[in-house]
Amino acid sequence: MSPEPVVELRDGWESLVREWARRRGEPVHAEDGALLLETRTGDPSGPRLTVDISRAAGSLVVAVTDGTLVPSDRLAPTAAAATAWNAHEVTPAAVLGDARSEEPLLSAVLALPLVCHLTATGFASTLDALLDRSVRLLRECHDLGFVLRSSDDITSPE
Repeated sequence: MSPEPVVELRDGWESLVREWARRRGEPVHAEDGALLLETRTGDPSGPRLTVDISRAAGSLVVAVTDGTLVPSDRLAPTAAAATAWNAHEVTPAAVLGDARSEEPLLSAVLALPLVCHLTATGFASTLDALLDRSVRLLRECHDLGFVLRSSDDITSPE
């Protein structure tokens, strides 16, 4: 049996994404130069996640979200939780924002250099680990956003 081929992300990322999605049993949709899919982590009752994969600035950017928009009364504490995550965990990065909505969307984001070379199995392992960490990031940041609402903030002295 021959070894699994190693693929450079620059030219092979789309085939690697499609192979990963096939292994997970999920369809892939192309939109504006990105590949998107919805998937679950863990068992069938695990959270449903949207994975958006695209090229940007010499990187392959993988953004994972549960689709929950952050309302204005939870924006500041959720941003604080995201900042704390980024300072402590580093990767994936917690990012707030969505050009398609007035309310920000919390996402877990990983950037891989396009010069990386991976096998399909290595790529799948990387994205599977990203999904697991993304669930933790999303849960922790959303939970803290609920606990520390802006109405709970210390008011400034008058």
